[in-house]
Amino acid sequence: DSKSVLILLVLSAKYSTFSVPEFALDKTYVYKYEALLLGGLPHEGLARAGIKVSSKVLLSAVTEHTFLMKLMDPLLHEYAGIWPKDPFVPATKLTSALAAQLQIPIKFEYANGVVGKVFAPAGVSPTVMNLHRGILNILQLNLKKTQNIYELQEAGVQGVCRTHYVINEDPKANHIIVTKSKDLSHCQERIIKDIGLAYTERCAECTERVKSLIETATYNYIMKPAAAGVLIAEATVEEVHHFSPLNEIHGAAMMEAKQTLAFVEIEKTPVVPIKADYLARGSLQYEFATEILQTPIQLMKISDAPAQIIEVLKHLVANNVAMVHDDAPLKFVQLIQLLRVATLENIEAIWAQFKDKPVYRRWILDALPAVGTPVIVKLFKEKFLGGELTIPEFIQALVVALQMVTADLETIQLTASLALHEKIATIPALREVVMLGYGSMIAKHCVAVPTCPAELLRPIHEIAAEATSKNNIPEITLALKVLGNAGHPASLKPIMKLLPGLRTAATSLPLRIQVDAILALRNIAKKEPKLVQPVALQLVLDRALHPEVRMVACIVLFETKPSVALISSLAGALKLETNMHVASFAYSHIKSLTRITAPDMAAVAGAANVAIKLMSPKLDRLSFRFSRALQLDFYHSESYNFYKRAKKICSGSSSSMSSSRMTETATIMEPFRKFHKDRYMAPHGASKAVSSGSTASSFEKIQKQAKFLGNAVPPVFAVIARAVRVDHKLLGYQLAAYFDKPNARVQLVVSSIAENDNLKICADGAVLSKHKVTARVAWGPECQQYAVIAKAEAGVLGEFPAARLEFLGNAVPPVFAVIARAVRVDHKLLGYQLAAYFDKPNARVQLVVSSIAENDNLKICADGAVLINPDGTLSIQIDEDILSWIQKHIKEE
Repeated sequence: DSKSVLILLVLSAKYSTFSVPEFALDKTYVYKYEALLLGGLPHEGLARAGIKVSSKVLLSAVTEHTFLMKLMDPLLHEYAGIWPKDPFVPATKLTSALAAQLQIPIKFEYANGVVGKVFAPAGVSPTVMNLHRGILNILQLNLKKTQNIYELQEAGVQGVCRTHYVINEDPKANHIIVTKSKDLSHCQERIIKDIGLAYTERCAECTERVKSLIETATYNYIMKPAAAGVLIAEATVEEVHHFSPLNEIHGAAMMEAKQTLAFVEIEKTPVVPIKADYLARGSLQYEFATEILQTPIQLMKISDAPAQIIEVLKHLVANNVAMVHDDAPLKFVQLIQLLRVATLENIEAIWAQFKDKPVYRRWILDALPAVGTPVIVKLFKEKFLGGELTIPEFIQALVVALQMVTADLETIQLTASLALHEKIATIPALREVVMLGYGSMIAKHCVAVPTCPAELLRPIHEIAAEATSKNNIPEITLALKVLGNAGHPASLKPIMKLLPGLRTAATSLPLRIQVDAILALRNIAKKEPKLVQPVALQLVLDRALHPEVRMVACIVLFETKPSVALISSLAGALKLETNMHVASFAYSHIKSLTRITAPDMAAVAGAANVAIKLMSPKLDRLSFRFSRALQLDFYHSESYNFYKRAKKICSGSSSSMSSSRMTETATIMEPFRKFHKDRYMAPHGASKAVSSGSTASSFEKIQKQAKFLGNAVPPVFAVIARAVRVDHKLLGYQLAAYFDKPNARVQLVVSSIAENDNLKICADGAVLSKHKVTARVAWGPECQQYAVIAKAEAGVLGEFPAARLEFLGNAVPPVFAVIARAVRVDHKLLGYQLAAYFDKPNARVQLVVSSIAENDNLKICADGAVLINPDGTLSIQIDEDILSWIQKHIKEE
């Protein structure tokens, strides 16, 4: 109708006044810029680290769509202290190092509020370019003239991410307010780099359920009308990253960034570029530079690295002679951090000064491998080839260094030169360490650079080919392990030449070579499952091969996460399998997959359930003398569906098990007897049951000799986790492990390091004989309040081997509870409590699952009891289905 048309025309006229920021050709726009970046835990009184930048920003147009930006009087301040008590301090060293670069103007494309390509001379480092990108990111505005609320995918420093715009016009104040928010968890081209996770596997399905990393950014603009369009009068940006690896409610680590850009004035003097070639330096997106690796324990202020290294070394040597000092772990981390900052010349000088002092030498050789820079690998190579390191020292250092070092092309080439060096080739143990480390390094590099070239593995392929032609079994084994560590798809062809059944010559190789060749496919299978699946399936189904070869191929096949069709094909073939070892192994492996709960394996678990139904149920009744597979899997995530099911059960809406399905039987227990050499000749029930009193008394006797082993022997190792409060009081815990060799006793003690806190957890264990072990866990003040004793003993029951496990409670708390909880957006609690109650006089146990949500009193309760009759027999309730299954199973055996 005419009224609707009129409203639309009015709205179109209103929104058509919106315009994008523009900068006139003959003017220079001056802004005041401040930025703050902080990282740490979001609580006051704990350590945080960060940097603050303040500067004037000059923007000047060169052409209609090309602009220059220059920083004037930039100041950098750093923060490393207790938040918020400690102040920011001038970063004079960093400012002076970057001063020349910060004075160079950069060039950028800008049209309709969108930043295009960025240009700068070659002398401007990636770090300084990223600083400029952070400012240009504020200017990125995709404004629409016909809408005031909309979403789009917008390019920015973080990548191309989902962005929500809200535009409001304030006629009274004569300005436009623009609010822009970004969900950094939903980006098409996320600029992100994982460090230290090369050996982990990403689970995309898991992160869809529970996000451990929550990232968001909010931008607020005040724009005023100007002759050339609109002028950004003020802009504020807040970006927050919360990281909670275990879904902690209040313990998330946080990184926050704040920026402000405020208009100051317009000048007539234009910004002039320097006399140099302005090269294309990419777009607005962040560029990773070669930053120094940081250890997020306690950042330190470094003024003179060589002097500080010597100071820390002397402290470690002087204070860790008789026993380990409390601050030794912290000082050791500081030593590593200082060595990362030091130059090769600095480290060479320190090594020359202390290499002839054994204690100093040991500390240096322990710290250097953890530095994780290519310089350290090069240093170790030079020192070993120069005769300054012994073989054991070099092996120990390389084992750690090759895992810690950044896997770039330079380091890979350095490691390859080590592996092929004639001196190292004469030392088998050392060569094996270097070769295996070389393969692992290629794997790490390919995680960071998915397009890593196959040329990196050419030396290993050549070694494998030569060893095969000479039938050099140890060399073939080593080459296969290296290729397995690397896991590069280009190695599939060389490995297949050594697989049995696929090539006649390979079948003549020893069994362990055939197994190693199949296992070398495991890491390749995770990257290229479609390439490995047909190979693995063919090996599993080839009845001419050794059963062990086929079973190992089965393991590799399931590493590829096979489809329903593939698993069903395998199940169908196994119905006709004649080798019971292979059939039992494959069946048990498939059955174990049906119980997997990890989200990324849901499809495999479903396929395994289908396959089990196709296979013969007789395979489930094969005894343990046939090979079996056991796969342990654990995944936990709070689920609302579970909450609804628990609520339904507690409300009594689900049907209960009929009592008619239960039968009460009196089971006469055979006496349990210890092992002895003639146990198979003993008559049925000939000896009396052995009392557990001797076990308890001997263990108590050992404990009376020394309640705390720490009073008599030094710890085998100690781990201290501590935090310093704003009042400098310590918080944290210490875990110490002790070993009493004469009594075969181990003790673990967890104690608080806080002042006036004597709470401890003590775990004691002793091997009393070849067939008997006892353990005691106690907790409370000085481990005196509560205790639980566990005893395990092997023996015979009648004519058959048996084992007995006994638990005793000594002043145990009346309730043992496990609580899982979540906090909703409205701060209300959701979750469950599992409580266990033990009625010792009546031998009764009760488990109660209850909701911790407000006004929810529904529960799940389970009671159980074991009744001891006057004649010593036990009255046990057994489900008829279970009882009939056991009887049937015994008859068939």
